[in-house]
Amino acid sequence: MALEFDLIETYFKPLSQGLSIEEVGIGDDGAVLSVPENHQMVVVTDTLVCGVHFPLETSAYDIAWKAVAVNLSDLAAMGASPGGYSLGLTLPDNDQAWLKGFASGLRAITEQFKIPLIGGDTTKGPLTLTVTAHGWVPNQQAILRSGAQVGDLICVTETVGDGALGLKVALEQLDKGFSSELSEIEKQALLSALNHPVPQLAIAADLRGLVNSAIDISDGLLADLGHILEQTNRKQHKLSAGLVLEFGAEIELEQLPLSSAVEKYITQTHDWSPVLSGGDDYQLCLTLNKQNWPQLQKIAQQYGVRITQIGRVVEQKGIHCLMSGKPVADELIKTTGYSHF
Repeated sequence: MALEFDLIETYFKPLSQGLSIEEVGIGDDGAVLSVPENHQMVVVTDTLVCGVHFPLETSAYDIAWKAVAVNLSDLAAMGASPGGYSLGLTLPDNDQAWLKGFASGLRAITEQFKIPLIGGDTTKGPLTLTVTAHGWVPNQQAILRSGAQVGDLICVTETVGDGALGLKVALEQLDKGFSSELSEIEKQALLSALNHPVPQLAIAADLRGLVNSAIDISDGLLADLGHILEQTNRKQHKLSAGLVLEFGAEIELEQLPLSSAVEKYITQTHDWSPVLSGGDDYQLCLTLNKQNWPQLQKIAQQYGVRITQIGRVVEQKGIHCLMSGKPVADELIKTTGYSHF
């Protein structure tokens, strides 16, 4: 790309702040980082492609924010504290106005979550962003997907379904009659959930040793909860040479935390797919022993984060949705989860 080094010097190098004098960020062949004593590194990567992971009309600011936020959400799910991130940026052209907005979005999330940009690459092509972020956890304290136990409570942070419904707003896919029932405040809240997700890093460190498993909700609640069950079952099979029960889950739909806009949508359409399989929530799904629930509530109150019990882990394979304690017909749920291919 023409003027690549000027682009880096102008827009990206100012974001490489917060490293110690012994560390190296942007400006060399690679970053040089110091691992805190008695800690392990957690590394996560996400790629966002224009027209696939965000609409064409999404602002440069929001694209930048989301590209980093989705990685920070993964770090939060593992109980990690953010360390730094690198950016692979493919641009169709050297649009200075777009780059200025993009750098502004990076700066906002970099400063809010105190995570420096430590390197990356720029090239020419269809708009694509790949962010690799790293964080730190004390030795052997990372929260994994594979630790769920039978009887665990299943909980989620904040509300679910807003990102998926926000995408319908952005693409003007909502029925006009229903769309008119949403206030401008509700529509803007849905678009903010889609374009400006807030990773739950505030509570991440306090979840270590308290929850048994966690995952961030990116592909849809049922799909991501399914990942927890899948990894837990694999671990159980590895640890046991004999017959092993397949863990599953029961989810009570009436307990799911929903925004007013999502409640209106479900009431009118009876379509639960934005909540259960829509994805783009970037909230945390947690499982924990019920004895730890009071402590989790204290943490939630301390940081002003809403955490809701939505079900429990059971000794019955699969995820079973209930309404007022009664099984819900599968065809009423319409869930598949986001597919990357």
